[in-house]
Amino acid sequence: MKATFGPYVVSTAESLDRSECLVKTSYLRKGYSADHIMTSADMVFDAELCGTVIGTVMMRLDSANGLYSDATYSHELDAMRLSGRKLAELCRFVIMPGQPTSSVMGALFHFVYVYAHLMNDVTDLVCEVVPNHVAAQKRLLGFLQIAGPKRCERVGVDAVLLHRTLDLSDF
Repeated sequence: MKATFGPYVVSTAESLDRSECLVKTSYLRKGYSADHIMTSADMVFDAELCGTVIGTVMMRLDSANGLYSDATYSHELDAMRLSGRKLAELCRFVIMPGQPTSSVMGALFHFVYVYAHLMNDVTDLVCEVVPNHVAAQKRLLGFLQIAGPKRCERVGVDAVLLHRTLDLSDF
């Protein structure tokens, strides 16, 4: 899938190849580990400007293998599953420095919403973020903190668990 949002072209991918440099550069600069391995339950959304990937996010649909955040927050995620919620997780979210964050996020999350909710019946999104990213995720995307902070071994930092419903009445 591919669509244009203002100056951005957003596309889906089943590979980390196009966004790998952006993610590794950003993660290394902040001291994080970038060890994400894609499965058939994952989809990457890349925002491009003039042919360069300037923003990316990976979404994992819940499956028998679970979500990345199950390693740290299985109790909270299992409670949502037991209440009948269908989950997806966002990770590897990076925007190139100097880009207008809200515009790039808006373009990416149009695609996230379509792919998650409209195409896969996902009811709720979760993501693990470092505490200093919570305010932006709340303000720009409507996430709420539901747990943490706890150590996220995958990335090597303390993280909190954020949640938002994909019910249209919440947008």
